Amino acid sequence: MEIPNETFVLDGITINDPHTVENLRLFILTGRENILGKPYKVLSEAMSQKQVDVKETGSVNQLTIDNNGDDHVFIHSGDILKGGKQDRTIAYDVIIPPRAQNIPLESFCVEQGRWEQRADEEVVAFSSNSKMLSSKDLKLAAKHDKNQGRVWSKVSEQKTHLNEKLSVKNGYAINVADEVSETSLQLALENEELSKAKEAYHDALKDLIDTPDALGYAYAINGEIHGVEIYNNTRLFKDLWDKILESVVVEAIGKEGEESSTPKTKKDVLDFMKAGKSNDKKTVKKLNRLTNFETLENKAGHLVFTTTDLEWKKWVHKSFMEVDTTTYDRKMGVDNMRFQNHE
Repeated sequence: MEIPNETFVLDGITINDPHTVENLRLFILTGRENILGKPYKVLSEAMSQKQVDVKETGSVNQLTIDNNGDDHVFIHSGDILKGGKQDRTIAYDVIIPPRAQNIPLESFCVEQGRWEQRADEEVVAFSSNSKMLSSKDLKLAAKHDKNQGRVWSKVSEQKTHLNEKLSVKNGYAINVADEVSETSLQLALENEELSKAKEAYHDALKDLIDTPDALGYAYAINGEIHGVEIYNNTRLFKDLWDKILESVVVEAIGKEGEESSTPKTKKDVLDFMKAGKSNDKKTVKKLNRLTNFETLENKAGHLVFTTTDLEWKKWVHKSFMEVDTTTYDRKMGVDNMRFQNHE
């Protein structure tokens, strides 16, 4: 049992008391920001203002972006792009410099089968970014496994879970898939019945972003920690909050009614973060002249992803996650077979 008013701090980041709605427990993390002001415009804002153009290249797993404005644009790993020949998700955090043209973006398809115009959308480019990947497994499939077959598998799995849970909640059959494109994760996340189910969670948690010095969050579903996310800039975290909150709420809805363990505490979150600092393997990928993406992992399955702004020479985003090492290799093999069979 935690002692009242006991503080839990790691590397200057304080874990605050949890807020619980249904099966979701959310902890706001606070600290001192090291990149001040508003150094980045998030992708959703840049696209809505027509500052950037994200374009098809003819390859499922690579897009390009033009930044036609004077702001640095931050693209969050898991951001979903709607439109083009298929809806995509971006694999890694990427910082796009002002006025930069034809910058490559590594991507994964989150809509299986379509390779043509959908309704009245533009086919050579993308129209918006209002959603991000909405499960731990999907995030890992894209930025850790880099496995298209696993991404498709986890999209299908999440839609199945949402159908089951929403049908039970409402007392009648619900299918979140949209007949315009039944495989699209984006369109499933826009489903009206899902939107209604999100309201209670959202209303109870939306104002947590106003916590002074908020820099990130940790969350647990059914008593299992699914991730810890820390940003080095308060404004950036606030600008991302709507998408972040929706993504964890959708994940929680997809797991309602499942077996639950003891609710996690601040100490559990601290231990989760500490476990990620012990690593057996480190990889660094330079994504463009401004962005490094580093992965630390250990044999116990703990992962820490760190995005660094090479111009500021400071990290921007740290993500702590965990994989189940007892079943992961077997599942990866099955998903690779599915991808190869599809091709």
